[in-house]
Amino acid sequence: MTASRRRFLRLVAAGSAAVVAGPVAAAVRKAPRARKPAPAKPAAAAPALAEELRKQKAGLEQSLKALRDYPLPAGGGEPGFTFVPLKARRKERAS
Repeated sequence: MTASRRRFLRLVAAGSAAVVAGPVAAAVRKAPRARKPAPAKPAAAAPALAEELRKQKAGLEQSLKALRDYPLPAGGGEPGFTFVPLKARRKERAS
């Protein structure tokens, strides 16, 4: 087969596919979309859950107060560590 015949057959196949897909695509575009259901309202929190949340908030407040009230030395002091990069090891060649 020659190149022009192949190109012609490819064009005919693409046109046929477009003709077949045309009505299907139009039907899909015109189909009404289903509406999403309204989100469910969250259930009322149990009293035990509310009490536990209150305890956790109180504990967090105590921890933050202790951290904020901790005295720090003036000038920041010496750092706890100093980063020193290591040199890469050379692999020995297998001769």
